[in-house]
Amino acid sequence: MQLLFLSLVVISNLFQPQTTPEVSTDNICAPVETSSPTLQYPVNQTKSFLDKDEFYQQLDRTIYEEYNNATFSMRQKILFKDVPDAEHTFNVKTNHANDKMDLSNHTFIHPNRQVYFLASFYQNGQEEFHKFVVIDAETKSILLGGSHYHHYDNPYQQADSQ
Repeated sequence: MQLLFLSLVVISNLFQPQTTPEVSTDNICAPVETSSPTLQYPVNQTKSFLDKDEFYQQLDRTIYEEYNNATFSMRQKILFKDVPDAEHTFNVKTNHANDKMDLSNHTFIHPNRQVYFLASFYQNGQEEFHKFVVIDAETKSILLGGSHYHHYDNPYQQADSQ
């Protein structure tokens, strides 16, 4: 049964449209948008949306706001299927050990749906704060999000000797 399921997943990936670069030459034929009627968020890869920074500037701060004096922040406009890679990059750059995100339960979102990935990291002498949010580019709906707090033991801080 698992082999059959795995085979179906592999075959379905073969029929996924390929990502197109943001800057490209004229195509001989225009890409055809296909989507399943069961998808709540169908493919929108060929549509044009705000730049990641313009989107962030217009975003309601009650939905998401980068940490004040953030040590590191990330803003990306990407395809939904690339969210695990973006989150992994954020975790690597902030030295946060975490398993790679699994999107297998998010079947209602087309893999080639454009989304904004926003993440922020703040670190002081004793604490680390991580947070991220994935927002649909077309509907501005929050699709995913998460945060993490960690007490930080600074390896470079010398203990007081008495």
